[in-house]
Amino acid sequence: MTVAVTAVYDAVMSAETDFHAAARLLAEGDARAAAERLRAVVSAGGLAPGFEAEARYLLGRALGASGDRDGMALEWSLVPALDAAAERRLPLLTAEEFESVAQAALDELPQELLDELNGVGIIIEDRPSPEMAADGIDPRILGLYHGVPMNVRSASFGAPYADTIHLFRANLERVCATREQLAAQIRVTVLHETAHFFGYSEGQLRSMGLA
Repeated sequence: MTVAVTAVYDAVMSAETDFHAAARLLAEGDARAAAERLRAVVSAGGLAPGFEAEARYLLGRALGASGDRDGMALEWSLVPALDAAAERRLPLLTAEEFESVAQAALDELPQELLDELNGVGIIIEDRPSPEMAADGIDPRILGLYHGVPMNVRSASFGAPYADTIHLFRANLERVCATREQLAAQIRVTVLHETAHFFGYSEGQLRSMGLA
């Protein structure tokens, strides 16, 4: 190897070593030490988009765990664009197939529940926007319900509620290896976010196998 190539190789290996060390520190509960390691990783520069996305995502988690919500939001706001830049493979499902699977999951619900969902907008996007991530939304979240759950609504409130369910296609694709896995994960995510509309908690959804 030339001196320049050797230097680049050493820098990459050092960044990967620091990343894995930080992941261990975070798993052990030392979020501040993990954040320090990860700050060194992302400040080094010259990182591949996929690796930088992983490092900034983990840094956001470490900052959030150590109480720095603003720092978490800043790092997470950079992740969607890095994830998009790192994409290489073709989608497992076309946009039309994805929408069809999501609709089939909704069609499993009883008609009376579908009637309640009639005013809820269902939006399919690739991933959360940088603005959503900057507000503290996990940039790799699979789905999101935004609104006021039915069980806490005020009967005296006259204006309509603006409820939306977001499905993040690129994030769902990211965690699945096959078309079958993706279809199953879409179904779970649709039912999970729909259940939030009806007021179910994360604990209840875990007990139902929807988390």
